[in-house]
Amino acid sequence: MNSGFRNLLVRRDTTRFKAYFLAIALQMLMLPFLDLLGVVKLSTPAFYPLGATLGGFLFGLAMNWGGGCAGGVWYKLGSGSIGAFVVIIGLITGYITMENGALKSLRLFIQSIGRRESTEAMTLTNVLNLSLSWLAVPLALALLVFLLKRPPFNSEKGWSWRTTGLVVGAIGIIAWVASSLSGRFFGMAIMQGSKDAFDALTSGGNSSLSWDLFFVLGIPIGGYLSASRQGQFHWSNISGAAIWKLVGGGFVLGASASLAGGCTVGHGLTGIPLLSIGSIAFTVFAILGAWAGVYLSKNS
Repeated sequence: MNSGFRNLLVRRDTTRFKAYFLAIALQMLMLPFLDLLGVVKLSTPAFYPLGATLGGFLFGLAMNWGGGCAGGVWYKLGSGSIGAFVVIIGLITGYITMENGALKSLRLFIQSIGRRESTEAMTLTNVLNLSLSWLAVPLALALLVFLLKRPPFNSEKGWSWRTTGLVVGAIGIIAWVASSLSGRFFGMAIMQGSKDAFDALTSGGNSSLSWDLFFVLGIPIGGYLSASRQGQFHWSNISGAAIWKLVGGGFVLGASASLAGGCTVGHGLTGIPLLSIGSIAFTVFAILGAWAGVYLSKNS
């Protein structure tokens, strides 16, 4: 997500954004039907007005400091990035501190501002008093037509944006089905699995062996296989000064994701296909935060 947001601003490159919207459109098209068939049970991320906007903006800023979003750093870990491991330590620490630690009271206060019972799981469909299928399916079809009529030119090495978007969208659908079968009832997400990884290492209890944990652990495994196949796996070194920036960036990533009730995967790839207002707000402000981070880095 971080590179896609940056590329849109710095290079005016929409390649990764097109892949992103294609993945959203594919899920938006299929999930209503899977829900009607009883294959999945959909649940919408909570909407905290200030938490989503402030958390989203801080998350966007922190992606510049940590070198990626929550899912991105887990992927980079699989390619041998020591810096990604440092960011993950900060990420988990920030998330736990905000969820159940010293900053829990601050999180609850920020999330209470502007929050109403009627906005707890607000979506565009319940605002407009429409079913998900009546709104999401036409939007998805329009988006698919708009995207797929464009040439599959790719400005980067590797898969075309079409292939990437279709594969990520399919993974998102499979995640909904697999998690629903396990009784979890949500799609792709990173933060809970990151916390469960920490719990599994520290407590060793079976309670931390969750669907989220195995989903997150699969990301660096996939990253390793991808990097090895392309001959790009190598252990990278970091300097002492960079460590603190990476830890700080990771901490803000985790803390801000806790404030917002999700990250660019849980909100941006999973909540938006459900037309969640909280997910849309978070993603918009995460983009603005990422752009602000680019501006600050250029002028520092």
